[in-house]
Amino acid sequence: MRLLKLRFGDPGDQIRSLLNNNVIGTPGQSMVYQHQRVDSKIDYIDHPIFISVELGGSVVGVCCYVKRETYSLGEAAESFYIRYFSFKDAFRTSGKAISRIAKKSRLKEEIESLFSTDILSEKPKVYYAYVDPGNLRSKRIIDSYHFQEIGRFQTVYFSRFFPKKHSHVIELKGELLAEYKKLAKLEYEGHMLFTDENLGYENGAYGIVENGQIVAALQANAERWKIFEIPGGKHLIKLVSKIPFINRLFNTNFEFLSLEGFVVKSGHENYLESLIETALAEKKRNTAITCLSKASKYYEIMKEMNQGFITRLSSEKEMAVVIRSEGVEVKRSELIYVSGFDNM
Repeated sequence: MRLLKLRFGDPGDQIRSLLNNNVIGTPGQSMVYQHQRVDSKIDYIDHPIFISVELGGSVVGVCCYVKRETYSLGEAAESFYIRYFSFKDAFRTSGKAISRIAKKSRLKEEIESLFSTDILSEKPKVYYAYVDPGNLRSKRIIDSYHFQEIGRFQTVYFSRFFPKKHSHVIELKGELLAEYKKLAKLEYEGHMLFTDENLGYENGAYGIVENGQIVAALQANAERWKIFEIPGGKHLIKLVSKIPFINRLFNTNFEFLSLEGFVVKSGHENYLESLIETALAEKKRNTAITCLSKASKYYEIMKEMNQGFITRLSSEKEMAVVIRSEGVEVKRSELIYVSGFDNM
């Protein structure tokens, strides 16, 4: 009898409940928080495959493989983005689940077979994930399944206490959205793991059009986290949440934008700031976060603009991208596309 169960499409009530109640982070070492928009994202994802660990008919652990086509240096590959890796508290805190996954065991053999056989796809394929390089438990699992780190990215912040709508910024729909996706594919052909799958999510594509041409665009997603703890003290987040104005940018019920898919034509770099501000105003948020490789031109553009007061409250977080390929030679680049929809 297999320990792992595969579900294609809707994961069912037990998995939804586990993911909605999942708490992320290590108390005393990192921010401890909970995603508040799990269901809407699950329902949006194309081709989700949920792999669960079940004991006595109860789901105790789950992971989601998102099947999609990605482009690395312009070359397409069937890919699986790995997200929602979670165990119930009783298994996670005891360390038993991590030990069974990382060490030689029946569970480890079943997980390995997902990567090395044709269970998920008969085509050559790529698996990838975003991980905290400082998390020893994650590193242990990654090493055990022969994933390799291919690069890192930074979480870059932007905020406005009173974001303004700029009249020249419009929502991209229909043909303009299709044109934006074409431009993004060209813009990121020098990157690894580009996907346009999440561009247009929840009417979040914004752009500036001049003479019938898109000269600047981005995708902005409204996110919401419940924050229980931040580094510096168990009760610090509650204190911050009571400070006027500061709590507009960051609080226990943290509402923010995740940004991705920047496309700005040469000579229009100053438009990026007004794009972000308008997205904040339209989505009723005050803080935005984007994930960028340090080698990206957009990282440099972001660092040159006024990023706002949020940079005094939170520093950039460095994350790693890990990959495992089966029958695919993936070309390497220091530029990696990171989807805010995926990472947030």
